[in-house]
Amino acid sequence: MTKNIKDSHAVFTIILAWCLWFLIFRLPFLNFWLTLSIAVIILSSLALKWGAKPAKKEDFSLRALVIGGIGAGLLYAVFLLGKLLATSIFPFAAEQIAEIYSIRLHGEAWLIVLVLLFITSPGEEIFWRAFLQKWAMKKFGRLKGFWLISLLYAAVHLISGSLMLVLAALVAGLFWGLLYLWEENIVSLIISHALWTVAVFVFYPML
Repeated sequence: MTKNIKDSHAVFTIILAWCLWFLIFRLPFLNFWLTLSIAVIILSSLALKWGAKPAKKEDFSLRALVIGGIGAGLLYAVFLLGKLLATSIFPFAAEQIAEIYSIRLHGEAWLIVLVLLFITSPGEEIFWRAFLQKWAMKKFGRLKGFWLISLLYAAVHLISGSLMLVLAALVAGLFWGLLYLWEENIVSLIISHALWTVAVFVFYPML
C-alpha cells in the first residue's frame, strides 16, 4: 500500500528543486553532470521516502518496453520538427541549442550515457511524475495536476536563462506528463526518458 503524499513534503521538494537547479545552472565551475546527478538522487530519494509510487512487478512488461520505445521515438521526431521551427522563428535559437550541447564537454560520452540511463532518467521520472504529478493529480484533479507539474518542470529551467531549454523542458514535460496520465506506469516513462536523452545528447544530437 502506497503512502499519501503530504502537501508539505511536495511543496518542500518543489522549493528544493528550484534551489538545486540554481546550483546546477548558475555555478559554472561545478561539473554539470555531477551536480545534476546529486540533485536528482536527493530529490528521487525524498520522493520514494515520502510516497512516490514504486514500480510493481507487473509494470515490467513487454507493453512497457514498447510504449517507452515508441514514446522516445515520437518525442525525438517532435524535437526535430521543433528545432526546424525554432531556428526559423528565433534568430538566437541555433546559438542557444549549441550552448545546451556544450554540457557534453563536462564528461566522457560513455559516462554521460551511464548517468542518463541509470541516474537522471529514472530519478527525474520518480520525482516529477511518480511523486509530484501523483500528488498534484490527487489534490487538484487529474488534468489540473498534469498541467501544474508539466509547467513547473519547464519553469525550473528558467534559471538557465535559455529559452530553448525552457521550451524543450516544456515539450518533454507535457509529453511524459501525458504518458503518466494515460499509463501511470513509471517503467514506460523511465524507458522513454532514458532512450530519448541518450539519443538526443549522445548518439543523434540535433546540432
